[in-house]
Amino acid sequence: MSRNSIPERIIALGADGADILHELGAWPRVAGVTAFYHQPPDAEQKPRVSGFSSANMAAILKLEPDLVITSTDVQHQLASDLIKAGVTVWAINSRSLEEIYAAIRNLGQIVRRGERAEEVVARMERELQPIETNGAPRPKVYFEEWPEPLITGIGWVSELIERAGGTDIFAELRKEKKAASRAVAPEEVVARAPHIIFASWCGKPVRMDDITSRSGWEKIPAVRSGRLVEIPSDDILQAGPGLVRGYETLKREIGRLAKSPPPGRHNSRVARTPRKRVSLPAPMTTPDLTDPRLFINRELSWLAFNRRVLEEAIDPSQPLLERVRFLGIVTSNLDEFFEVRVAGLKQQIEHESDDAGPDGMSARQTFEAIRQDVLKMIEDQYQLWNNELLPALGKHGVYLHDFKGLSKNDQSWATHYFREEVFPVLTPLAVDASHPFPQLQNKSHNLFLRLKRPERPTEALHAVVAIPRVLPRLVRIPHPKADEWHYILIQNLIQNHIHDLFPGLTVEQVYGFRITRNSDLYIDEEEAENLLRTIEDELRKRARGNAVRLEIEHGCPPDMRRALLDIFKLGEDDVYLVNGPLNFLHLMPLTSIDALASLRDKPYVPIISTVLPHGCDYFAILRHKDVLLHHPYQSFSSVVEFLEHAASDPAVLAIKMTLYRTSGDSPIIHSLIRAAEEGKQVTVLVELRARFDEANNILWARQLEEAGVHVVYGLVGLKTHCKVLMVVRRDEDRLRHYLHLGTGNYHPSTARFYTDFSLFTSNQELGEEVGMLFNTLTGLSEFKGIKQLLVAPFQMHDLFLKLIRHERDLAQQGKEGRIIVKLNSLVEESLIVALYEASQAGVKIDLVVRGICCLRPGVPGVSENIRVTSIVGRFLEHSRIFYFGNGGKPKVYLGSADWMPRNLFRRVEVVFPVLDPGLRKRLTDVIIPGYLSDCVKARVLGADGVYTRAVCPPGQEPTQVQLHFRNLARQAASRRVESKTDKLPQVVKKPSS
Repeated sequence: MSRNSIPERIIALGADGADILHELGAWPRVAGVTAFYHQPPDAEQKPRVSGFSSANMAAILKLEPDLVITSTDVQHQLASDLIKAGVTVWAINSRSLEEIYAAIRNLGQIVRRGERAEEVVARMERELQPIETNGAPRPKVYFEEWPEPLITGIGWVSELIERAGGTDIFAELRKEKKAASRAVAPEEVVARAPHIIFASWCGKPVRMDDITSRSGWEKIPAVRSGRLVEIPSDDILQAGPGLVRGYETLKREIGRLAKSPPPGRHNSRVARTPRKRVSLPAPMTTPDLTDPRLFINRELSWLAFNRRVLEEAIDPSQPLLERVRFLGIVTSNLDEFFEVRVAGLKQQIEHESDDAGPDGMSARQTFEAIRQDVLKMIEDQYQLWNNELLPALGKHGVYLHDFKGLSKNDQSWATHYFREEVFPVLTPLAVDASHPFPQLQNKSHNLFLRLKRPERPTEALHAVVAIPRVLPRLVRIPHPKADEWHYILIQNLIQNHIHDLFPGLTVEQVYGFRITRNSDLYIDEEEAENLLRTIEDELRKRARGNAVRLEIEHGCPPDMRRALLDIFKLGEDDVYLVNGPLNFLHLMPLTSIDALASLRDKPYVPIISTVLPHGCDYFAILRHKDVLLHHPYQSFSSVVEFLEHAASDPAVLAIKMTLYRTSGDSPIIHSLIRAAEEGKQVTVLVELRARFDEANNILWARQLEEAGVHVVYGLVGLKTHCKVLMVVRRDEDRLRHYLHLGTGNYHPSTARFYTDFSLFTSNQELGEEVGMLFNTLTGLSEFKGIKQLLVAPFQMHDLFLKLIRHERDLAQQGKEGRIIVKLNSLVEESLIVALYEASQAGVKIDLVVRGICCLRPGVPGVSENIRVTSIVGRFLEHSRIFYFGNGGKPKVYLGSADWMPRNLFRRVEVVFPVLDPGLRKRLTDVIIPGYLSDCVKARVLGADGVYTRAVCPPGQEPTQVQLHFRNLARQAASRRVESKTDKLPQVVKKPSS
């Protein structure tokens, strides 16, 4: 850029530069911004090319900037690298209000907006005017910019505190240029006794508990009175016009304290207005339906789902032990999310991939956004546990103790237990030059120690103690009162006896930690001669995959944490501090205390189908009609019994089925083995790559093969996810195919708490098509045209597009278009675009999406006819339903597939029509309306990407669909008792020999 030219392609690597350019009216010239800038409505349209101290150099150079603006001395290396690359760089390094004003004026001159710059500065000077205190006492204020080490506010923050009527207790540090020079000792904060504490941790969520729990800080007046206030970093740490917002918060909170400091604790933390991650396009006549603003980020949508699970734990109307259970589910979900999704993102970042999804966010931007969401989620988890659930358990006689708080008798018992049951299986592992850091398993529970030798007190030693999985994580302490349950966490027990493992050494500090590793399997099927053996090898590697997350006990010193991060090759963005149990799954035994059944949901026993009662002749019934079961309201035992009858029926010639997941000691496996032993042709397609069930499926595959079952591992490159069972039987008139088609796994255990459908049928056309499908999966034949079934990856995607577009065409012709879909996840871009097109045409669309939903409903001109809800309740919503109005002749399908790329293009999936008019009517008149009417457990997705609780329409009683379906199943069972028309064919069993 020459001296006299005007920059036309500017990149702002700091939020302050971006904010100033926006205020100057130079935003159209901005070609790229930092990931931390979200203020103007269209900020998300700009490419995100940097973080706080790092940047994607390739992405920056690709944008061909004629000016790059850096921010603060932290970005000096970025500036140097850019200059070496031939890029013009202008650095903002403001420390005071006057320097901020000067930066605005200078940047105004560079972009030829000098007059506008003067207006911006004048407005800021006017809005940042000091208040009149009229001689009133000035409250003492501590501002915390960073927690480790403690860093107090930068110069302009100190100025604003004084202008707002307060006294900055570290005003002498105001002129220090470097953050390190503004570091303060915790004891000094205590000594200066601030009346109010403001915190803004450079974009990191402030953990108020971290502040209040610091040693000695309970003496600080601000802590005693609960005067702790978080200010968003956008409002106080960006050296630009946004400071006006932060100043308003300072004035308001300091003013309240100066006028009437209230007694007692009240916690006046500022409520933060949620910032939208994207700005919505204004209504237009011909919007671009691939605009990234119309898509919600997949990973952030999943985190929103896990937030809804956490809301179930937070909900005080839930039974107490169910709240504890939901807390554990949140942790389990996060574990898998980091093992697979975050691990994949970190690989993309490592390989400097600039691929963005439909939402336009890069891997780096997504990773940074995930961290902020997860930090808040973890904070809320531990606040819930420490402040609500743990005290509530105590009121019901359940206590979780720290060893030091036990009575002498209980300490004696715990020490004896440790030495007899725990000590013998522990192995202390030194960490030094001659003892490399041990290879710790994925998600294992470990202790990290700092020790010293008495003869060499200046030499710090480190060691690791892995807590073996054979030890119970929760140890019950005997107690004379039968209605009390006293426990201690195994980690706490070991920590308090850790010196027994290191005689002759002084244990200075010990902290629990857990490492999460990349757990996705890497398999080249075309190169793998034996898929089963290849997967076994990969499973052994899974426990040693690259680390992706470090969870460590709150209070661990920075040097010990840094040591662990270096060992696992992780960064500060990968560490998560926990203020309580290291893993909430360790608390799950509490949910099974028999004497506390009143604190759990009342048991629900699935109802045996009135159409397929126990002992009936399944084949005789299915020759005359189709049967639809709704699990878990109707028992999955009918599916198990159907297969058992097929295995023992001498007229059955062959059984073919797919097996994606099943339970331990599965009756499904036993029936298949029995059928093979009785000479039937049994073929089972076992999916070895069912995530986290690979080892189980390898075990079943070997058992089946040893029994003579033909075991097939599917098509190369495709997971077999469909749920299909076919029985070929020689009836009196002809060979007939009997089918079970499902939306869920052949897993009797999960079928008790997953909602799914089972369709039993002997429909000839469906039977022939399922037979063709098995031939494709087990043989070398190509997939031939099928009319009734939708089969991925062959024609399912195209047929769904066709069905959606048919509804769109009807609406364009002035007829009614209607689409209702219930799914687990909605991600696939072309289907979302097709739904947008249908909405624009006037089609009314209801989507019940339990988990990920990348579609953005309610956008004017695009998706105002689309309503998205999510139901999270006692049972896991797992069924998939597809309803298309078809001009008054509805088409209804059920199946195993979500609308995700993996389901539609990388898996074998089956979606099947409900052809029986009576069953179709049950779906359209009872089941689908039930899901749409829920206003208790349903959340509604807004155009801003935020879920809110559904509100019952005027005059409607609160409807909880899962409770409604339980009641319907019970009513149907009670009617059967009185019915005389329920005399169904019974199986005549042979006498046992």
